[in-house]
Amino acid sequence: MTLSSITTSRSYLTLQLGQLNDQLTDKTTQLATGKVGTTYGEIGDNRLLDIQLTQKVSLIESYQETITISNLHLETLSLSLERLETIRQDSKSAMDTNDFVIQSDGQTQTQSRAELLLTETLNILNTEIAGYYIFGGTDSIADPVANLDAILNGSGGLDGLSAFLDEYSQANLGASNNGRLSISALTTNYAAGVPTDSTFTIAEDGAHDFGFDISSVTSTLSNASITGPLAADPDSFDVQFTGQPALGETITIELTLPPDHTETVSIEFTAASTNEAEGTFAIGADLEETAQNLLAEITAEIENQAQTTLRAVSDQWASDEFFTTFGGEEPQRVDGPPYDTATAQIAGGSTTVEWYTGRNTATTDARADKNAVIDSNLTASYGVRANETALQELVQSLATFVAADFSGGTQTDEEYYNALSSNLRSLLQPVGVDQSGIVDISTDIAITHRTVSLTSERHVQMKSTYEGTIAEIEGIDQNQVAAEILTLQNNLEVSYRASSILFNLSLSDYI
Repeated sequence: MTLSSITTSRSYLTLQLGQLNDQLTDKTTQLATGKVGTTYGEIGDNRLLDIQLTQKVSLIESYQETITISNLHLETLSLSLERLETIRQDSKSAMDTNDFVIQSDGQTQTQSRAELLLTETLNILNTEIAGYYIFGGTDSIADPVANLDAILNGSGGLDGLSAFLDEYSQANLGASNNGRLSISALTTNYAAGVPTDSTFTIAEDGAHDFGFDISSVTSTLSNASITGPLAADPDSFDVQFTGQPALGETITIELTLPPDHTETVSIEFTAASTNEAEGTFAIGADLEETAQNLLAEITAEIENQAQTTLRAVSDQWASDEFFTTFGGEEPQRVDGPPYDTATAQIAGGSTTVEWYTGRNTATTDARADKNAVIDSNLTASYGVRANETALQELVQSLATFVAADFSGGTQTDEEYYNALSSNLRSLLQPVGVDQSGIVDISTDIAITHRTVSLTSERHVQMKSTYEGTIAEIEGIDQNQVAAEILTLQNNLEVSYRASSILFNLSLSDYI
């Protein structure tokens, strides 16, 4: 063998040993990691599919992170709305028309219960989850609802609900506390000292929406003529007696209530020998005395209706204006002072405390305020605003009831209490409506929660499928690799022995 052959053999063996050692290192790494290689280039023809599936898995993981947060929000919303619905039902019970008991602080027992329910309601509406206020529409960064004292009494120089109730009460009752009606004195004509006719007039005090509107007057009274009303604004009617009516004959006055004057109060009086029975007027010694008796009864009943029925409606109107702010609507106040002669409303946004300060842009769908992308082409929308009608009416009803003043404890106060509590109960559960608005919101949230949950389950299944395919592409057969390692180790051992023999040869061995 020539010297060059020996040199070449050594170089070749060295190269082969290096390659075998590299292969052993690669196989050992594969066995340790369970993967074919550390780069996509080592995967082979399936590397493009592997890259695509890996991207899909990463995308699913990002969706799952969003779903985790969304589920927390949705579960909290569901529980909160469930409690608010219970409070709504409890509120109806709290406004018990048969429980007029004044406490030492001037409130009724029912008002105290309502205040506790209102405090809990406001706390729920300010629920915050990791910086997100769930009743603030979008990602609000502060309590979306003002505290109880600010709502009732105002804050920072801005007026609260109590100021609204007072303004609207003055504007609707008027200076005479009779619903802004002008009631004339009796005018009588005489012949030889004997009254021949007696007349009185009842008129509205102007063209406006405040107070009573005269709708109609009907009568079966003999010897009495009714002139008007004429469906004008302002309107009026006259009652003129030219003789005595008969027992049992009646006069009925229909008055409508603000603000839209569609609801009617009916006042009926029956001619009787005395006025001891409710709704009667006494036939007097002559037509003048009879007319005076009827005038006195009508005046007293109008004042009573004004301070009970009308005042209750006025409170509800005032609270409507204070609380109805959805979509940026501005509160409307009475244009005054003076308020008892006011004829119009005025924008009150700059002078009124904002009871709701969350997202309040114009919209027809508050759910769109909060969006979570949970899959390609699938977005979960679950925004809720505390000033949505259903939630607003719950706060409004409780706050109005708490702010009302029944402290006098008189019969008139009790009738006012009964009228207001009845109206607010109807606001909480309108007649003919089986399902509350809060339940409607809960249904929206439940549907969204179900969608998110189903999407999460689908993501889990798809991710498992993708990861299984990736494992097949990137993975190894451990038994096969172990056998290959064993073979490589044997080959290396034999090669090392052969090489050592060759490398230990000297030139003298070939001479």
